[in-house]
Amino acid sequence: MATFAALWLLAPATASAQGCTQSQLDGDFAMVCTSAFGNSKGLYVDKVGVAADIFEGHSCNGKFAAWAELPNGKMWRKRGDAKCGFGRVWVNFSAKTKFKDGAKLCGAIITPRGHIRPEHASIEIHK
Repeated sequence: MATFAALWLLAPATASAQGCTQSQLDGDFAMVCTSAFGNSKGLYVDKVGVAADIFEGHSCNGKFAAWAELPNGKMWRKRGDAKCGFGRVWVNFSAKTKFKDGAKLCGAIITPRGHIRPEHASIEIHK
């Protein structure tokens, strides 16, 4: 028991953040949110989630993008398709990387024609 407690105390602290904005999905209003899950002692992000809360009905058209600047100035970019859902559809992206201090980690819905919608839900990554 004491060994477990000592190991638990040495585990790195985790942190999460979320930013949301109004957007559209399937022609209806939706709230798009970007979430980051990582280490509270730095710029490391383990996972990025992008979701849309749908105010009415069901959707099978959730396509999402996420992006942010890396320390070397290059961009980290991901795209993915959500499964069908009622109320909320989402995609989780594996990041497992450090981002640039002050980088904006953004997520958005992708239109049926493959364009990123102009409404971005963003969070600032910082030490």
